[in-house]
Amino acid sequence: MALFIDRKFMTLVSPKLEKFAQKNDYIWNFRCPFCGDSKKNKIKARGYVYRKKNDLFFMCHNCSTSTSFGKFLKAIDPLLYKEYQLERYKNDSHSNVKLPDFSAAKTKPVFNKTINLPTIDSLPDNHPAKIFVTKRRIPQEKNKNIFYAQDFAAFIDEILPDNNKKLYKNDERIVIPFYDEKNILQGVQGRAIGKSEIRYITITLNEEAKKVYGLNTVDFTKKIYVVEGPIDSFFLHNSIAMMDASLYRATIAVGKYDFVFVYDNEPRNKEIVKHMKKTIDLNHSICIWPKDMKEKDINDMILAGRSSSEIQYIIDKNTHSDLRAKLELENWKKI
Repeated sequence: MALFIDRKFMTLVSPKLEKFAQKNDYIWNFRCPFCGDSKKNKIKARGYVYRKKNDLFFMCHNCSTSTSFGKFLKAIDPLLYKEYQLERYKNDSHSNVKLPDFSAAKTKPVFNKTINLPTIDSLPDNHPAKIFVTKRRIPQEKNKNIFYAQDFAAFIDEILPDNNKKLYKNDERIVIPFYDEKNILQGVQGRAIGKSEIRYITITLNEEAKKVYGLNTVDFTKKIYVVEGPIDSFFLHNSIAMMDASLYRATIAVGKYDFVFVYDNEPRNKEIVKHMKKTIDLNHSICIWPKDMKEKDINDMILAGRSSSEIQYIIDKNTHSDLRAKLELENWKKI
C-alpha cells in the first residue's frame, strides 16, 4: 500500500516537473529540479524516480543528488508533502507495520529539548574547554549554547543508548548541538579540545535528521550564508553550517532560499574544488576567496586579526555566480 501511495503522489507532483515522462510502472524521468539539468540542451532530462524494493527514490545523473522520495517531494512541494505524510501515516496505522512507540520516547526527554552537560559560560576561566573557546575567539554570547563533555563517548551512550558508535573513552570535547526549524534537536557535533585523531565527530539522532547547524536561528527571508562548520558560522550574519564539505546539499536538507555558499579557502583541496564546481553548476551564488587571503577558514581569519564585519564585506565583494564564478574558480584553484 505504501508503494501505491508513493506512485499516487508521484503523479500529483508531476505537473511541476519539466519534461516529465513515465518510462514504465516504476521509473519516471524529468529534468532535475535541483540542478536544472543541461543549460545547453533543454531536451536532456537526467532526473529519475525509481523503485528500490518497496520504496521510491530520486537520483539525478547530472548533479548526483540522491534522496528518498519523501525528501524529494518535500523539496518540490512542501504542502503536497504534508498530505503525503498524513496518507502514509494513516495507511500504516491500519496495516501490519509496527509503528514506533512514541510514548516510550516521551519518557526520555534528554535528546529532545535538553542536554545534561555544563555550558561553556558556566565553567571557570581556567577550565581547558573555556580556554579553548576563548583562544578561538568565539563570541561570548555563543558560550551559553556550547557545552562541555568530559567523556564524549559516555555522553553519547546516555542520549543514544543503542548506538553502535565506536568512540574513545574519556575523550574531552566541546559539544555543539544543532536543531531543526522547529527547535527540535537533530544531533550534536563534538570538537576535540586536546590532541585527538579525529577533531570533529558528528552524531545524529536518526537517519532523517538534518545535519545543518543554525536552522532554529536563521532568518529565511534574508540572504543566508552557508559555511562548512558551526564555529565558522558564529562570525557571520544569518549563517548556517553544513556538517561536511557538500554545502550545495543545503537545498535538499533545507529547501530553496537565497543562499551564498562559502567554502573553506583551500584551493589545493581537490574535494573542495569539486564541490565548488558542482555548486556553480547548480546555479548557486558562491564566494571565491581573493588571492591575498591566506587563512584556510573563517575562524583562522579571525585569529589572524580580521574582524567579522571585514570578513563579511570580503565575502559579499567576492560572491559570484554562473560564468563569472567559473572563471574566478579557475584562477583561484591555481593559487
